[in-house]
Amino acid sequence: MHLVIDGYNLIGAMTDLAGIDLEGIREELLTRLLAYKRLKKHRITVVFDGKRSGNLSRSSMNQKGIEVIFSRDGEEADQILKEMAKNKRQGITLVTSDRAVASFAEAHGAVTIPSEEFDSKLAYAGYSDMKGITDEDDEGYASTVKKGNPRRLSKEERKRLKRIKKL
Repeated sequence: MHLVIDGYNLIGAMTDLAGIDLEGIREELLTRLLAYKRLKKHRITVVFDGKRSGNLSRSSMNQKGIEVIFSRDGEEADQILKEMAKNKRQGITLVTSDRAVASFAEAHGAVTIPSEEFDSKLAYAGYSDMKGITDEDDEGYASTVKKGNPRRLSKEERKRLKRIKKL
């Protein structure tokens, strides 16, 4: 699974980062994503705005096994996220709470997850990493069997839930 994350959008959903400078917040996000990556083994790309950076081109780097992309001067991260959703379609799971980006991505076949929901997954991954719990150890608790109403969810909702279950 390839996770594409709207970096500053996810940072905005993380409530426990008060009093840290921007560089420190980005480093904390990458640390949490690294713990998540160790647990789930997903490919992760984080996209940040570089609108006022003065960079004439997009910059891309690999930090701790996580691809980090900064947009060029005058370009928003939303444009990059939309491009990735359009080009990779069903190959990505997009983490953002930006409605315009999420709607665009879903219209092109990508699955989206709100930043607040993914933040809780990150917190659990950090706890699991700290305790040394692997994904295989936790497999019995991760799945639940739906009982009751036999009505089937829409195809998009089933696809979304399937991706969330893999997180």
